[in-house]
Amino acid sequence: MQAADHTSPTSSWQREWRRGQVRARPRTRHKYAIKHQCSYCSKSSDSALPCCPICKSVRYCNKECQKADYAARHKQDCAEFADPPFTTDFLTVPIENQKYPRNPIIGQDHEEGVGVWVSIRTSQNCELQLLANPKRFTKDSKAKLPGDPGITREDLAKYKAHASNLLTLQVLVQNRRKDGEKALVFGAQSRVISYGNTMDELMRGKTSVLVESVTDFKIEQDTYAVIPVARDPWDKKPRLFIKNFNGTELHANDPLPPAVKNADRGIVELAQGEYVILQMQYRVGDGVTIAKDMQALHLLQALTIPVVQPLPESAPEERLAHLLDIEFTREQRQEDADPLGIRVAFDQDVIQEYFRDYVDHGERAYIASHYGPKGLELWEMRVQEMERKGRAKLEELIQAGGNVPGLIAYMRSAGMNDEAFLLENALRDSEQRMLLPS
Repeated sequence: MQAADHTSPTSSWQREWRRGQVRARPRTRHKYAIKHQCSYCSKSSDSALPCCPICKSVRYCNKECQKADYAARHKQDCAEFADPPFTTDFLTVPIENQKYPRNPIIGQDHEEGVGVWVSIRTSQNCELQLLANPKRFTKDSKAKLPGDPGITREDLAKYKAHASNLLTLQVLVQNRRKDGEKALVFGAQSRVISYGNTMDELMRGKTSVLVESVTDFKIEQDTYAVIPVARDPWDKKPRLFIKNFNGTELHANDPLPPAVKNADRGIVELAQGEYVILQMQYRVGDGVTIAKDMQALHLLQALTIPVVQPLPESAPEERLAHLLDIEFTREQRQEDADPLGIRVAFDQDVIQEYFRDYVDHGERAYIASHYGPKGLELWEMRVQEMERKGRAKLEELIQAGGNVPGLIAYMRSAGMNDEAFLLENALRDSEQRMLLPS
């Protein structure tokens, strides 16, 4: 019988669970507090309170509080999309004494009764994501590697699949039309737009083979890049998924609600008050000079996403989404075409403030301020584990007579900079140990 491995890093939550101690996690406690507290008088209730059916961002303990708040502020707030609907999948305010929200809003706008909020989905080290990684992480997911079914080293290199070059955004769209008409959201038709002087920098991440159709348009003397949702070259689908529909988180194998017309392309129909959260990725980095979220966002001015409302009656309902999607694709591929849909400008001041600790003080300071002491502890444990694996891989290569410098060079050419960095460090440490007197 094999001895239990007690060396792998676990969180305090996992350890408590194993001991049979069930605790409420921060998001769960915050969710309970929001759903049980009146937005006007702040009194708490033992049962969940009804919310505003239009915006779903406020709750009331009785009709009197609802009427008083509506007259005082909520009528205007609801119409002007002051706040997104509440869901723990889109937390836009700090909780549990945190300094920063989990999902900072970097842009928001609305048009004809439909609101759009954009947030960044970042990682602890602010690294842009890899094409080799799955677009939806699960406990069993792993990055694509040479030797996997249908995966070759040449493909990974030509698609720059191991380069940190995918910006991940979460976009919440809500229908607040007063006339009750439905709205149709087209996630795969979303675009991010460069500034007039940043197009060349953004195009450094372009691959040697055509993966996405990047277009541009001109205003006076400036040319702007229009970058679509990244396309996965292996499954031939956009790098997006529907994270949440109307407050219900959707997992990989969950049955989809009828409102989802095409999950692969992020096409969702919204009735009045309904909302959807889409997670989408855009190839905007080169893995070297643009490898961090803040570096990519600094080069972008806005996101666009087409929303059709009210729905036209020119085609049968079952074919409407498909026909409109084809029409959007045709229009957006035209030369010098303006990006279509609701345009959400990015707030560079918010972006700069959110990443200030990383820029001014480095990775450890950023993790400590955004994820707390426990988050920093877990991150350091993971780094140590990665370094251990790097040393083990180096020893394995040396014993097999492998060409270590050649492998490092390949890793860099394929965009595997983190792996190359760890192997280089392990090689440097090994060489230094050999030079030390015995």
